Amino acid sequence: MNDHAATPAQRHDVLSWERMCCVALLCILAAFALAQDAAQSHQDRTEKIAVGGNSTMITCLELMPDGHTLVVATRRDEPMHLVDTRDWSVVRTLPVNGFPAGPNVEASARGSYLLLHERSYLDPRANQERRTRHQLVRATDGGDVITVSGAYDVALSPDEQRLYCLDEDHVSVLSVPGGAEVQRIAVSQAGTSLAVSPDGATLVVSHRPTAQQLATVPSVRNDKKALKSSLKFREMLSAYRTADGSLVGSVPEIYDRIHKVAFHPNGQVLLVYATSDPRMTGAVGAAMRGVVNLVEMPARTPLRTGFLSLMTDAHLEPNTAADRIALASTEGFNKRKLYVYDMATGDFTLDLDLDQRWGRDRELEEKHDGHVPYHFLADGRTLVFGSGIWLRTITTP
Repeated sequence: MNDHAATPAQRHDVLSWERMCCVALLCILAAFALAQDAAQSHQDRTEKIAVGGNSTMITCLELMPDGHTLVVATRRDEPMHLVDTRDWSVVRTLPVNGFPAGPNVEASARGSYLLLHERSYLDPRANQERRTRHQLVRATDGGDVITVSGAYDVALSPDEQRLYCLDEDHVSVLSVPGGAEVQRIAVSQAGTSLAVSPDGATLVVSHRPTAQQLATVPSVRNDKKALKSSLKFREMLSAYRTADGSLVGSVPEIYDRIHKVAFHPNGQVLLVYATSDPRMTGAVGAAMRGVVNLVEMPARTPLRTGFLSLMTDAHLEPNTAADRIALASTEGFNKRKLYVYDMATGDFTLDLDLDQRWGRDRELEEKHDGHVPYHFLADGRTLVFGSGIWLRTITTP
């Protein structure tokens, strides 16, 4: 007699387990198919738009304060195209010089100027600090107003009268249009990012923390190991009064390496984009996880909601209603994604795979260099993004 022969009940259990595995596998495949269908439906909802006269890869998009003029910047020092989004006609072009990888562009609050920031062909690594070229030009004809040959970051005041330039241990304040230094704000252990509030009263600067500042951060102040690594590898944010350069106070939160800070146009939210330092994580050469955190201003209160990305140069793009934010990321090798998040909950409202369908459209000049230029239009729902020499638009949920 075989003691190991399976009983009918045991055979039934085996068959039941096999059926459960098959059902689970079918559910996974069905979910994957639904996700693929959803992603494809997002692709199919986009509209492709030609930019008249453009034959170069688009690198940056910026909406002018009039709400309908879109600045389209490209590579190889080709002109910027100013496009009227009401009929997608090119209104005029502006010359560009000294930005071979294409500039990142910011329009001034009143629309008189464009601030151009040097852009790299490759993502900068999080543990590198690099001074870059910045140029303030007239929005009417692209004429040079002020060129800053080497600064970590530069921001223009809302009244268009002051240019703030971040250096090693201070912020130089230059007059516009003259360019003379009229003020200097000391920032101990300064980082590489700054932002000016929409009312022009507050300047926020990233910096390495002191032990006294870390004592205000609940997440690390009682952890000796965390305190040690934070002093060496992490950063904080402090706010200064632009009127006299005095310190207002620090945000009681610790961040990884801060690549970008920006105020929402309503002035009530500060967006902070940071990625982990590979010297701290050991992930040298790997994709670095980035997070956009929010801070309530002017109270300097950290908020819990955050948004993820794997790009070190992701553009911070909230819409005008302050209920959505667009953020680029990557997935796998050079596979670009564009997400739209609900700013209140942190949930996805759109997941757009930019290479799922268009990766094969090389003959249509939809090539890319790993970056994604994008911007919300004035209605707060239409998202426009660059795809090679073209523009694409999609109405987001």
